[in-house]
Amino acid sequence: MNDDTPSDPTSEDGEPVSFTKAAKNLIKKHKPTILTVGALGLAAVFVAVRHTMEQSTARDAEDFGSVAGPGAVHEPHQPSVRHSVVGHKRTLADGRVISVSGYERGVAAA
Repeated sequence: MNDDTPSDPTSEDGEPVSFTKAAKNLIKKHKPTILTVGALGLAAVFVAVRHTMEQSTARDAEDFGSVAGPGAVHEPHQPSVRHSVVGHKRTLADGRVISVSGYERGVAAA
Protein backbone atom coordinates (compact mmCIF):
# COMPACT_ATOMS: atom_id res chain seq x y z
CA MET A 1 0.00 0.00 0.00
CA ASN A 2 1.22 3.49 -0.79
CA ASP A 3 1.73 5.99 2.00
CA ASP A 4 0.75 8.74 -0.44
CA THR A 5 -2.87 7.50 -0.60
CA PRO A 6 -4.63 7.49 2.77
CA SER A 7 -7.19 4.72 3.33
CA ASP A 8 -9.71 7.09 4.92
CA PRO A 9 -11.17 10.17 3.21
CA THR A 10 -9.41 13.34 4.14
CA SER A 11 -10.80 16.73 5.03
CA GLU A 12 -9.72 19.99 3.41
CA ASP A 13 -6.88 20.40 5.89
CA GLY A 14 -5.48 16.93 5.06
CA GLU A 15 -6.59 15.20 8.27
CA PRO A 16 -8.39 11.81 8.03
CA VAL A 17 -12.18 12.07 8.44
CA SER A 18 -13.99 9.62 10.73
CA PHE A 19 -16.60 7.29 9.32
CA THR A 20 -19.39 9.13 11.15
CA LYS A 21 -18.34 12.49 9.80
CA ALA A 22 -18.11 11.07 6.28
CA ALA A 23 -21.60 9.54 6.66
CA LYS A 24 -23.03 12.79 8.00
CA ASN A 25 -21.51 14.73 5.10
CA LEU A 26 -22.90 12.22 2.60
CA ILE A 27 -26.38 12.43 4.17
CA LYS A 28 -26.26 16.23 4.24
CA LYS A 29 -25.21 16.33 0.58
CA HIS A 30 -27.89 13.84 -0.62
CA LYS A 31 -30.70 14.51 1.89
CA PRO A 32 -33.47 15.21 -0.70
CA THR A 33 -32.63 12.02 -2.62
CA ILE A 34 -32.53 9.93 0.56
CA LEU A 35 -35.89 11.31 1.74
CA THR A 36 -37.48 10.70 -1.67
CA VAL A 37 -36.24 7.11 -1.87
CA GLY A 38 -37.35 6.47 1.73
CA ALA A 39 -40.82 7.88 1.09
CA LEU A 40 -41.20 5.84 -2.09
CA GLY A 41 -40.08 2.70 -0.27
CA LEU A 42 -42.54 3.32 2.56
CA ALA A 43 -45.36 3.92 0.05
CA ALA A 44 -44.49 0.67 -1.76
CA VAL A 45 -44.63 -1.28 1.51
CA PHE A 46 -47.99 0.32 2.37
CA VAL A 47 -49.46 -0.59 -1.04
CA ALA A 48 -48.14 -4.17 -0.80
CA VAL A 49 -49.62 -4.68 2.67
CA ARG A 50 -52.97 -3.23 1.63
CA HIS A 51 -53.07 -5.42 -1.49
CA THR A 52 -52.26 -8.51 0.59
CA MET A 53 -55.01 -7.67 3.09
CA GLU A 54 -57.56 -7.21 0.28
CA GLN A 55 -56.59 -10.56 -1.25
CA SER A 56 -56.91 -12.23 2.14
CA THR A 57 -60.37 -10.74 2.68
CA ALA A 58 -61.49 -11.82 -0.79
CA ARG A 59 -60.14 -15.34 -0.21
CA ASP A 60 -61.98 -15.53 3.14
CA ALA A 61 -65.20 -14.37 1.47
CA GLU A 62 -64.88 -17.19 -1.07
CA ASP A 63 -64.23 -19.73 1.68
CA PHE A 64 -67.03 -18.64 4.01
CA GLY A 65 -69.68 -17.16 1.73
CA SER A 66 -69.98 -13.49 2.55
CA VAL A 67 -68.01 -11.40 5.00
CA ALA A 68 -70.10 -10.14 7.92
CA GLY A 69 -69.61 -6.42 8.40
CA PRO A 70 -69.72 -4.56 11.69
CA GLY A 71 -73.47 -3.93 11.34
CA ALA A 72 -74.34 -7.47 10.29
CA VAL A 73 -77.56 -8.88 11.71
CA HIS A 74 -77.05 -12.15 13.55
CA GLU A 75 -79.95 -14.56 13.68
CA PRO A 76 -80.69 -15.91 17.15
CA HIS A 77 -79.72 -19.50 17.89
CA GLN A 78 -82.48 -21.92 16.94
CA PRO A 79 -83.06 -24.49 19.68
CA SER A 80 -82.68 -28.08 18.63
CA VAL A 81 -85.70 -30.29 17.99
CA ARG A 82 -86.67 -32.64 20.82
CA HIS A 83 -84.81 -35.94 20.57
CA SER A 84 -83.60 -38.85 22.68
CA VAL A 85 -79.97 -39.28 23.65
CA VAL A 86 -79.00 -42.91 24.16
CA GLY A 87 -77.04 -44.01 27.21
CA HIS A 88 -73.25 -43.99 26.73
CA LYS A 89 -69.89 -43.98 28.47
CA ARG A 90 -68.01 -40.71 29.05
CA THR A 91 -64.34 -40.26 29.96
CA LEU A 92 -63.75 -37.43 32.42
CA ALA A 93 -60.70 -35.13 32.43
CA ASP A 94 -59.12 -37.04 35.31
CA GLY A 95 -59.36 -40.31 33.33
CA ARG A 96 -62.36 -41.89 35.06
CA VAL A 97 -65.01 -43.50 32.83
CA ILE A 98 -68.63 -42.99 33.88
CA SER A 99 -71.96 -44.23 32.51
CA VAL A 100 -74.47 -41.64 31.31
CA SER A 101 -78.14 -42.71 31.24
CA GLY A 102 -80.31 -41.91 28.22
CA TYR A 103 -82.32 -38.70 28.37
CA GLU A 104 -84.55 -36.35 26.31
CA ARG A 105 -83.11 -33.18 24.92
CA GLY A 106 -84.30 -30.13 22.91
CA VAL A 107 -87.68 -28.41 22.72
CA ALA A 108 -90.94 -29.82 21.48
CA ALA A 109 -91.73 -28.93 17.86
CA ALA A 110 -94.49 -26.31 17.63
